[in-house]
Amino acid sequence: MADVEINKAISFVNKSGDAILSALALFASDKMKTREALDIIKQYQRDDGGWTKTDKDFQADLSAISTTWVALQWLLWIEAKDSTEFENTLEYVRNSQNDAGYWDEPKEIRDYNPPHWMLPGRYENQLWLTSAVCCKLKELGCETEVKFDKALDFLRKGWDGHRYPVFHHTNWMVMGLLGMIEPKHSPDRQILLGCKNHFLDAIEKELVDPGDISAIAYASKLAGEPAHDLLELSSTRMRENQMEDGGWRTNYGEKHRPGLTVDALFTMKKLG
Repeated sequence: MADVEINKAISFVNKSGDAILSALALFASDKMKTREALDIIKQYQRDDGGWTKTDKDFQADLSAISTTWVALQWLLWIEAKDSTEFENTLEYVRNSQNDAGYWDEPKEIRDYNPPHWMLPGRYENQLWLTSAVCCKLKELGCETEVKFDKALDFLRKGWDGHRYPVFHHTNWMVMGLLGMIEPKHSPDRQILLGCKNHFLDAIEKELVDPGDISAIAYASKLAGEPAHDLLELSSTRMRENQMEDGGWRTNYGEKHRPGLTVDALFTMKKLG
């Protein structure tokens, strides 16, 4: 198994990313404290508690679920759950949930030419956003702050027996989410195992972006024993995907490499 070169990864993020990604990379390697990191990343939070610009594919000044779930992940990673910034984020997430249980992007996002995976009103996007928000809330221990059971029912109905539609991302988020719930019986355990088997096949056939394998490894760790074989495969491939310059390989474009490198660093931290 290849060894990850942490210092080279941090150097790559410092050279190729921005101050926010650099702060995250430093925290992941125990070189920055919570308050210092939070003071840097909070510039992306808006007055309504939502976040923007956490995703390089959407840089408009508008709070969105796509960018706010990423902020939830960052706040989790830097251990900022006790902060005002976290409480405001949670309030935005709570207020944004649909009565039917799912999350969707605000209609105003259409005015900012978002990519298709951020367009409101699309079922596959609602499944993806709901899976991401629920997974992070569960990991934070804040699932009771929202209509969590309704959200889970929405996600269960989206499973077609083999995988979730369109996006790999939904599958790894649901896998991690259900693993934390520790399902012992069908149908949740079958969904978890189905997601796992989807990735065992997809990774072997190189059908997932190499930059996403860190997230799959992270979700496999959350999923626990049922995903042990996927954790072993994905963590090995993740280590192999570090490039000579210290950053992680991806086909999404150079602008995403610093962020995916940060993801890999926090996955390494999660894996110990």
